[in-house]
Amino acid sequence: MLKIYKLFIFLLIILTGSYLRLVNLETNPSGLYVDEASTGVNAWSILQTGKDEYGKVFPSAFRFFGSYTPPLYTYTTSLVMYFNGLSIASIRLVSALSGILMIVIFFHLLKSLNIFSVKTIFLSLFLFVITPWAIFYSRIGYEINLAFLFYSTGILFLWLSLKKSIYLILAFIFLALSSNTYHSEKLLVPITIILFLIIFRKVLFKKENIKILILSFFLYLIILIPQILIFFTPANTVRGVGLFYSSAIVNQANQSFLPFIFSIPLSFMSEFFSQYLSYFSPRNLFFQGDSDLQRGFPELSVFYWWMVIFYFVGLFKLFNKINNTSSKFILLIFFLTPIPAALTGDPFSTQRALPLLLPVMLIISLGIETILKWKFKTSLLIILILSALSLLYLYRSMAVLLPNERARVWGYGFRQLAAEMKKRPVEKFLIDTSRIKPAYIELAFYLKIPPEKLQFTVDPELKNRYYQDTKWNDHYVLDPFETRTINWEEDIYKDQILVGDELAVSEGQAREHFLINIFEIKSPSGEIIFKGYKTDPAKKCSTDYVKSKC
Repeated sequence: MLKIYKLFIFLLIILTGSYLRLVNLETNPSGLYVDEASTGVNAWSILQTGKDEYGKVFPSAFRFFGSYTPPLYTYTTSLVMYFNGLSIASIRLVSALSGILMIVIFFHLLKSLNIFSVKTIFLSLFLFVITPWAIFYSRIGYEINLAFLFYSTGILFLWLSLKKSIYLILAFIFLALSSNTYHSEKLLVPITIILFLIIFRKVLFKKENIKILILSFFLYLIILIPQILIFFTPANTVRGVGLFYSSAIVNQANQSFLPFIFSIPLSFMSEFFSQYLSYFSPRNLFFQGDSDLQRGFPELSVFYWWMVIFYFVGLFKLFNKINNTSSKFILLIFFLTPIPAALTGDPFSTQRALPLLLPVMLIISLGIETILKWKFKTSLLIILILSALSLLYLYRSMAVLLPNERARVWGYGFRQLAAEMKKRPVEKFLIDTSRIKPAYIELAFYLKIPPEKLQFTVDPELKNRYYQDTKWNDHYVLDPFETRTINWEEDIYKDQILVGDELAVSEGQAREHFLINIFEIKSPSGEIIFKGYKTDPAKKCSTDYVKSKC
């Protein structure tokens, strides 16, 4: 009877987590972010032709706007599209399913650590399920949540390998898969493996484990072959070079009285640790959150504010039992997971530091275990009341504010723009890209432009220098639209519709060039996303001072 009761609670938690990750997946976040659109278009192209949008056959890394991303999420999305077709839900489904499976992995990790009571395990699992950080990245079509699932599964098997070394094989396989999924894990995984082997060397480097270690490394390298083949190409470095805070280091070094040989490493350490320590800050984790509007729920931090109490209690318990094997293991992943994010100039990036969610939740769970032992009934009641209030805040943020207040940052308006194009099949549209993120990929998705058409617009030679040529040009000519900056010397004399944001065409320009405003697309909160202006070349050419240009 007790086992059935536990199974019922577990299934109820899984159902709750599944609902929070799957409900309205197609429409919330509203719109489609440009990175999601790129994943979707390339996944569809791979499924239909075996080539990406540039015509590259099954690439080892996908070229997204001059940077490159590991391929596994795009390939798995292709499989989803085989069954579900080209849709926003298809792009986000792999991430959502990863979030649901992550609940199961977290449950098994809590159990296998052998430091938590049954009550703490289920309570902590429920808190993990409703944590904003875990929900948010399960609802967007990015590769980071799949990478997080693979990394966490690898971490689980690393822990299990301390009792049965055969689990090392599975650990290395899943960790290698995470490296094929997202950039952060490409750095995080080798550091994790090396330090894990060093810290637990007495257990792992026994004579009977050597063959398993060798086989694990061999399989790890086999899975990494796609990344190894492009390791020394710009495709592997362009992302890191663009994000790394090298200019800040040089500026600091130039202001130092020390020689460059000393000032450069000191400046690096200063910049790195200022970023690194921010990922442990209670202010960032429980009160403020990510400053990028596109990387979180409105008015919510990555954890609920009241969890900070359990965070401090859990840290105290960990350091108080630092010689304990489980404490060493949790602290290992706690201190390692922010490293890739701390090497970028982006302050407190919840996207790149997503693996930190795992150890912080384990620390919070340890705090819950400690406080429940102190006063069980009172503490449990308080936690349940705070959880219920947090669910109300989550509903407000996720169901009301996110699809309305954040619509613009999520690419809202391109679906409506595609609909305007379909209404006017004989018109040509010029999309001004002065302030708009790559528009061609969004419109290619919503208009369902055949992959062969996209591939035809690309320089054929690019396929031969696919991993070397990192330059990207936003000028695309695809029926029925063209994307580039408006050329006011020429475009007003062509019969077409000029499309831009609210600043693209001023009222004065519209009057001067006889432009007719034929549509406006607004966000749910009333912001103007796009304006469409029909040119009138005949009237423009009738004016004396421009006749020579007609």
